[in-house]
Amino acid sequence: MHSFSVAIPAHAGTNMAGTIDMPDQQPVAWAVFAHCFTGSRFTPAASRVCKRLAAQGVACLRFDFPGLGQSEGDFAETSFSSNVLDLVSAYHWLEETYEAPKLLIGHSLGGAASLKAATLMPKLKAVATIGAPFDPAHAVLHFADRISEVDERGAVTLSLGGRDVTISRPFLEDLAEINPEQHIPKLRKPLLILHSPIDQTVGIDNAQNIFLTARYPKSLVALEKVDHLLTKPGAAHRAADIIRAWADEYFTDADELADRMPEGVASSTSIPAGRFTDLVRFDDTTITTDRERSLGGKGLGLSPTSLLLSALAAATSQAIRIAAKDQRIRGLDNVDVEVSRVIGAPEFAMQLRRRISLHGDLTDQERKFLLESAGDSCIEQIITGAATIEDRDR
Repeated sequence: MHSFSVAIPAHAGTNMAGTIDMPDQQPVAWAVFAHCFTGSRFTPAASRVCKRLAAQGVACLRFDFPGLGQSEGDFAETSFSSNVLDLVSAYHWLEETYEAPKLLIGHSLGGAASLKAATLMPKLKAVATIGAPFDPAHAVLHFADRISEVDERGAVTLSLGGRDVTISRPFLEDLAEINPEQHIPKLRKPLLILHSPIDQTVGIDNAQNIFLTARYPKSLVALEKVDHLLTKPGAAHRAADIIRAWADEYFTDADELADRMPEGVASSTSIPAGRFTDLVRFDDTTITTDRERSLGGKGLGLSPTSLLLSALAAATSQAIRIAAKDQRIRGLDNVDVEVSRVIGAPEFAMQLRRRISLHGDLTDQERKFLLESAGDSCIEQIITGAATIEDRDR
């Protein structure tokens, strides 16, 4: 995967700084990530989850809300409701520039905003929250002892997450007007709630309340032994893996199935991950290939030689089992095949060594027949020159 910066229009007209984490292959889907309260797109939860998803084929847009990170605007002039509109603005920008996102992910207060913003995203397929509060007003707990100063002065400047932010009276009034019991039931999209039982910032009861208020389909998964910010090594990756597996069924529709490669066809397209990397597609599967490190590759994928050896080993096993079935040889239990390249073979020559182990109650005649059948596969015909290749310049 690779990442690059973008500028996204906020709902009020300023620009929000964003990062797109892009898979090396054609994305299976697009996602938007909303970061936590006073955080940025570079917080561990945002950056690590998005990069992990991109490595698994999901393109992700993460961005800084106005007045935070590298985005334009004044945080004091923002609110929870304006953040919701900024999320919707990011959704429409992605739809117009690339593709409508199918997945919305929100962390902490960004998760609460996602639950409301998702009702305004018609092409969205699924929503996932990580450590989200049930009531957005939960954010006030970070500075409960300073609220009286807001009433007296109209605003208060606090140090949150290592930076000074100004909390205004309109910000607090907006939070007070948000009722999650009104918008969460309107979500009507599959919802995944990830939460740590030991979260000391947003308690697990918040996840339970979201779950009870939301409509089905919904799932609640515990992130065991994980802190609120997902800073523990492997925590963000685990969250991303759970989200990816859960959302997979919502990524494919009938039109996308029609784009499946025909049987017996494979395609290879060079990608920028490495000097010799390619994206190989066959059936509905996509893999990355690269040259061996000893030949200048970076080890970013399977080498063509490894694929060839693997194909010969699998095809040999299949040929033997097909022969056993055709001849009704019932004593064959298992077949083990090992194919290796002989090191030290003459230059520009490929010499292979194949070891076959047949397991089961076989007669000597049956064993001999099955071993002779090992060379019947189409892969062996290709390797030995029995197949022809017709090249065409498209």
